[in-house]
Amino acid sequence: MADTTEGPPGIGINGGDDSKPTGTHPLESEWVLWEHRAPDKNSKSYEDNMEKLCEMTTVEDFWNAWNNIPKPSQIFFDGKTKKKFANRSVESFSLFKKGIKPEWEDQANRSGAEWFCRKNFPMQQLDESWQNLALGMVGETIDHGDEICGARVVDKCAGGRCMYRLELWFRKKDQGVADELLGRMQTCLGKSQTSCKWEFRPH
Repeated sequence: MADTTEGPPGIGINGGDDSKPTGTHPLESEWVLWEHRAPDKNSKSYEDNMEKLCEMTTVEDFWNAWNNIPKPSQIFFDGKTKKKFANRSVESFSLFKKGIKPEWEDQANRSGAEWFCRKNFPMQQLDESWQNLALGMVGETIDHGDEICGARVVDKCAGGRCMYRLELWFRKKDQGVADELLGRMQTCLGKSQTSCKWEFRPH
């Protein structure tokens, strides 16, 4: 599947030569995309509302999934309405390395931390920030080791007030590692993060 979206280095479809298809292009790590649904009367725990959407092992897997999953702006509350994805309301998307669940209780997350930015993003900025964050992870341009666990984009709107949250989760509370990840993440996000105030939170 051809990619027409620009992203950080390392996530191109044909190694810079789109005229010569060379088959699939394995990702350095395997990833899983999750959705978190709004609780219903049958929900008993956070995990009950968590659903795996797909796994990604190649660049082609990533773009096939990404182009068929709604953008945050298409399903999050926009100040007027909250849309549905198929027949359900979705409160967040998570993209995590395979084998790591997007919950604090997972062994990989338990001793870790996160950077988060909580603000009323303009919808286009929210979409761009989420995509650039995903590309920076999958393309391994944010993490030069194996520190990152995953990222989330969350609809935190309440009482008619718009508020959204971007999160980058990693394995250690080490401030030096966290600061390196933050710097590279900000580079990947580019102009879309200039108004973000990133806060550090241990798990």
